[in-house]
Amino acid sequence: MKEHLAAQGIRFRDFRWDDIPALVDIRTRISPENPGSQERMEYFEKTYPADNPRLRYVIENAAGKCIGQGVCEHSTFISVPGMYFMWITIDPDYRGRGIAQTLLPRFEAYARAQGMVKLWTSCKEDQDYSIRFLEKAGFYLLGQRFESMLDLTTFDESRFAGTIDRLQAAGFEFTTLAQERAINPEADRLLYDIDAETGGEVPWPGGAHMETTYEQFRQRSLESPMADPTAMLIAKHQGRYAGITLVEFSPGQPAHTTMTGVRREYRGQGLALGLKLLSFRSMKEHGCTQTITQNDTANPPILRLNEKLGYEKKPGILQWEKML
Repeated sequence: MKEHLAAQGIRFRDFRWDDIPALVDIRTRISPENPGSQERMEYFEKTYPADNPRLRYVIENAAGKCIGQGVCEHSTFISVPGMYFMWITIDPDYRGRGIAQTLLPRFEAYARAQGMVKLWTSCKEDQDYSIRFLEKAGFYLLGQRFESMLDLTTFDESRFAGTIDRLQAAGFEFTTLAQERAINPEADRLLYDIDAETGGEVPWPGGAHMETTYEQFRQRSLESPMADPTAMLIAKHQGRYAGITLVEFSPGQPAHTTMTGVRREYRGQGLALGLKLLSFRSMKEHGCTQTITQNDTANPPILRLNEKLGYEKKPGILQWEKML
């Protein structure tokens, strides 16, 4: 298979910084509804942990143009014993040439050498070409995460009139990380604590759970170019952080709700709904007309809430596993 690629002038090499624009373009053409961001990718590359195991190849054609990449790496945000993630992204014009079939054995060998027992990967449920490849390669479907979108231009908050007032009457105070930082030097750490607590309870396929250090949280959620402390909403009860919803902004893309979490003792009171409503106001103030979010099928409460708010489901994200 390697000789077959060489005959086409296709080869693998190390990543270079100037590959980023081409990789962003490929991502955008594959998923135009969720386009790539050069700023996001540059930040990710600058902050990738130097000690985190990763094998990566950039794919280039006979003219030396970047036409995709393949990555096998240890996850930096979810914990699954014995698992490495694998990603293969190929320019649509170069599908069906045996590129993924050539990379997969290399990644399997690399993961085994690191003591791993399984590979995980994902694809959209409307990407038939990926599904066919994964099934043929011995992956099996592990689970699904929904991606949902809400049109903020048609969203009618009046359907939920009184929600914020009722919660405030019950003793909840709504604020933002920006406001909290002005009065509490521990605001960032407190936000991490509730994110880690509630995020660790979010179900993922295969028994996985989110697991990040404070430094990783700062890097991913507080210091990235997509972060905005005025859009990190916090519900407090008697001074304690009771619930949060975190929103990211990228130019030309829908606002992205990355996390909505409520501590166990405050659930069942509509707090997540109140936080979502306030986040929509913030998104509109930032000039956003759409918002997206992802949720696992094993998390029915948040799926029901999103349906109630009027989110429309988009093609879901399929999670796959292969035992090594």
